Amino acid sequence: MERHRKKPWRRVLSALLMVLSVLVAVVLAVFVYVIAVPRVPEQMVPLSVLVSGYGLYLVAAALVGLVLAGLTFWSGARKTGGAVAVVAAVALVFALVPVASSWETARDHGASLSLPDYLAYGPNVGRPVESLSTVYNRVDGEELELDVKLPPGEAEEPRPAVVWVHGGGWNIGDRGEVPKWHKWLNDRGYAVFPIDYRLAPPPRWNQAPADVKCAVGWVKQHAEEYAVDPSRVMVAGGSAGGNLALMGAYADDRVEPSCDVTDTGVAAVAAFYPAIDPATVWRETGSPGQVRPWVERYTGGSPDEVPDRYEAASPYTYVRPGLPPTLIMHGARDHIAPHDMSAALADRLDQLGVPNRLVTLPYTDHVYDFVWGDWGSQISRHTFAEFLEEHFPS
Repeated sequence: MERHRKKPWRRVLSALLMVLSVLVAVVLAVFVYVIAVPRVPEQMVPLSVLVSGYGLYLVAAALVGLVLAGLTFWSGARKTGGAVAVVAAVALVFALVPVASSWETARDHGASLSLPDYLAYGPNVGRPVESLSTVYNRVDGEELELDVKLPPGEAEEPRPAVVWVHGGGWNIGDRGEVPKWHKWLNDRGYAVFPIDYRLAPPPRWNQAPADVKCAVGWVKQHAEEYAVDPSRVMVAGGSAGGNLALMGAYADDRVEPSCDVTDTGVAAVAAFYPAIDPATVWRETGSPGQVRPWVERYTGGSPDEVPDRYEAASPYTYVRPGLPPTLIMHGARDHIAPHDMSAALADRLDQLGVPNRLVTLPYTDHVYDFVWGDWGSQISRHTFAEFLEEHFPS
């Protein structure tokens, strides 16, 4: 009997493997749920965003789970090892589904995906570059700044410019957001002007769009100084910045610039996961505890309390023939700004003959381009480059 008794070190190892493998299995089961369910509870939205940006690493985690399951089985805890193996195998299958869907989407759009880029690129976050900053407007005692980011080298002829509007739920954020997009555009010959605008509170539903128009007009007024072609200025942004980019491109004379400029027209607009319609965002967001207070601070109330403000703050209100070419990129699993808004806008633009392109990214949540190597970011760079070449060449 004594010969068949486990040695102490093996009992300890078996217990450790059991605990570790069970913990890994629980984590994997949670992520399987996040992938399998299109709309997760609000408390799990951050996990959905995490899976969206780093989903390929879940494949590695599932493989680790299989290895731990095998070691646990070998150590003598066969039932536990077998159960963990089943969970890890299921997790591996579910983890591969978004990967396969992204590659299929890339193929449909003619994009090439790179595994080294996925693994090598870091986060797409940053801060304003004070040495490049200048004030474009002074209003209500506040100085509004933008950064002047120019392509390398001397300009042989006037170049196109992109006014970039940051996100942050109309409440937070600054012009330093997504600096890799700015460099990506610079490398393609575009001058980039990321801007700040007035943030809520107090309500800024009519002021933030006016600041965007002011910034566009300012860039045009200073076109000669920065070797910019004033007839080739576009606006772009993500999330709340996507809403404001579309407002800057679509809004008519009902939205006047917040400074003394005359020409605020743009030649094109690009919106990433845009919070197009604040009323829809308020009603349908998957994270109401966080998002609704932000929207209400921006508008001054709920859609039922101040419906006119919600209408005025929505690009839907200004859709008409003759709008500039529009690119929209949006994750199908966006819990913050529902994808249906972008689909509805694209349908309206199609009906009116406005050139537009909607790129729907499968299993992708909000702010996906904050992870620069993510499949969605790679597809977006390809489609953005195609859009620029067709509608806004450098």
